[in-house]
Amino acid sequence: MMRNFLFIALVAAVALFAACNSEGIQTEHGYRFVNHSNKGGQKPQPGETVLVQSYVWIGDSLMTSTQKSFGGPREYELFTKDALPKRVPALYDAVLLMGEGDSATVYETIDTFLQKFVPPALKDAKEVRHELVLVDVITKAEKEKSQAEADAKFLAVQNKTQEAVKSYAAGTLAGLTTTGSGLKVKIEDQGSGPKIKAGDQVKVHYYGCLTNGTMFDNSYQRGEMYPYPAGVGQMIPGFDEGVMLLNRGGKILMFIPSKLGYGEQAAGQIPPNSELVFFVEVQ
Repeated sequence: MMRNFLFIALVAAVALFAACNSEGIQTEHGYRFVNHSNKGGQKPQPGETVLVQSYVWIGDSLMTSTQKSFGGPREYELFTKDALPKRVPALYDAVLLMGEGDSATVYETIDTFLQKFVPPALKDAKEVRHELVLVDVITKAEKEKSQAEADAKFLAVQNKTQEAVKSYAAGTLAGLTTTGSGLKVKIEDQGSGPKIKAGDQVKVHYYGCLTNGTMFDNSYQRGEMYPYPAGVGQMIPGFDEGVMLLNRGGKILMFIPSKLGYGEQAAGQIPPNSELVFFVEVQ
């Protein structure tokens, strides 16, 4: 397992590797590929899951990265050979040629499909460059174990939250406080990390339900925390406010009034004028 990478060092390494002048090889589906390390680590197989740190460049312009969008590397489930899409992603081809711990570059020609996503200022560019680090290979057995742990965590959180909802309805929920905005919170763990500030990139696990106990969404069953920038309006106001009461590592139960949620608008399974309940853990 290699999850504890120093990501600043990785960025520097990626920049160095990108400067290397190497022709590389052609992948199975026609992408130009250069492996910069060949450390001999475990290689993934189709159908397995990989943890990848990626940076997508057009020329000198960084288009996106897992660091920016997800706060670190992202899990990808590799297609099985019999389930390959018509357009095979460059990342898929590249990762199958890498070993755990390897850094590599794969180049993708900008065709009519990709051209739709290229900024006008870069419309004359000919290719996209993917800088990749294969952080971890997660075998099927490891994935099943991880999913079992995620399912157990989900059930524990669901049971705890549902009990709190019943107590709230009965007016017997202890430890509940109300902020100036009308948000009601019960901080279960303040967290021992740094205080969360506006603009900080955080990751959260959450369980959301209505005050009648109907669950409308959760991250636990997906087995992946949700990343977003805190306090900048990406989340509903009550959620943002509650998370920013915590330090990293904290846990909170929130009862969000309609005016701090979706108001008079429906949102998926959430009816208009709904008070929302969230249990949230933040990193």
